[in-house]
Amino acid sequence: MADNKDQTSQQDRIRVDSNDPSEVEYLHKQYPDMSHQQIVDAIRIAGPIRADIIAWLDKHQ
Repeated sequence: MADNKDQTSQQDRIRVDSNDPSEVEYLHKQYPDMSHQQIVDAIRIAGPIRADIIAWLDKHQ
């Protein structure tokens, strides 16, 4: 979620921004059976923490 994609911190790596198409696309590649909208919904439901989102997606896949 860094403003400058070249300067990311650990905090940026553990969070996912649902408004960033590249981050949604990255998750979509990991879960190709889910639509982009389902990925965005999962981020909104599970929160911005990547581990929570992945756990939610694994549970609802």
